[in-house]
Order: sequence, then structure tokens, then C-alpha cells
Amino acid sequence: MKKRAIGTGLVFLSLSGAALALVQTAQQGAQQSAVAKAPEKDDDEEVISLDKAPEAVRAAAIKLAGDAKNVTKVIKEEDDEDIVTYEVEYNERQTKCAAVFSVSGELMETERATTEAKLPAAVLEALKKEYPNATFADPQVVTKMYFEIDVVRNGKKHEIKVNAAGDIEDEADDEHEHGDGKGEKHEGKHEEKGHEGKKDRKD
Repeated sequence: MKKRAIGTGLVFLSLSGAALALVQTAQQGAQQSAVAKAPEKDDDEEVISLDKAPEAVRAAAIKLAGDAKNVTKVIKEEDDEDIVTYEVEYNERQTKCAAVFSVSGELMETERATTEAKLPAAVLEALKKEYPNATFADPQVVTKMYFEIDVVRNGKKHEIKVNAAGDIEDEADDEHEHGDGKGEKHEGKHEEKGHEGKKDRKD
């Protein structure tokens, strides 16, 4: 029997704003400078209207957001393995939230904006230790949903995690044990939204 586990809420931080790169070009002896954005984009993303999302995604999004008018943005994403997901941004009262759905409308991930003051002390302590000269912004509480399954092959058992879109994360991370290349971790875009995506879009 498959058992469904809900991942522990994790907090990911992304620095707000896009990175700007100063590019200088010379043309006919005169130098011109321009500021250009350099966003990182690993997956194909397309902003669509809610009514263009699959019916199952629309229904699930509206149920979660409470009303279609609370939905502020819908992003269709396709990763390098052709797995399609939909990220729906919405407002819950005064809080900005987001959710990722599979094509069939299964909830895969939720994000909820929080404040630095609400972060656990251990989180702040770790961040300040690792990044002593940095400032932090846009903290999100992230909860992931996936199926956790014990796989037995050649008499050996190991645990894998599969999300509703069919994206596999192999705990063993042992490609040779499988012999079919499935041992690599296949984690989706919304690890970091810095959004991260899609983060996760917002990495």
C-alpha cells in the first residue's frame, strides 16, 4: 500500500530583486554602458490565465484559494524531463501564498510568506553564522507533499520519494544499484525560489 507523507515545513530564503549586471560596450569610439538583468531560468515557464490551466488544476486552485479572484498569477512550468506543473500564486487574507499542482490537480507544494521575526531561532542562528555579512528577505514556509515508497530490488531495499507529477527522488542515490539511471535525484524546480524557483518565480 502506498503511504503518503507530508514533508516537514522547511524555510527557504531568497534575496528579493533580480541581479543586475553592468555591461559596457564600445561603438564607434564612444563607450556606452547599460544595465541588464541576468535572471536564471532552468525550466520553461509560461504565465497563463487561470482559465487556461487544466480543469483539475483550476478546481484545486480555487478550492485552496477560496475564490478565483484571490488568484493573482498562474505559471505553467516544464522541466528538462518534460514534467509539467502549475504554480498558482494567491492571497489568503493579507498573506501571499503559492501552491504547485500536478497536471491532474494534485497538490505538490505550498508556500506561505512569513516574517524574519517568526523564523525559528535556530534558522536565524544558522543563517547568520553561514552568511555573516548578508541581509535576508522574503522568507517562505514551504511544505512539500510526496509519496514515500520502499523499493526492493535484487534483495536490497531502499526508500524513494515520488511527487504527484512523477518526479522521483531516490534516497539511495545509487545509480549503479538500479542499473537504469533511476538512482539519481530528480528534484523539481521549487527547491529555491531565488522562484527556486521557481524556486523555485517570485527559487
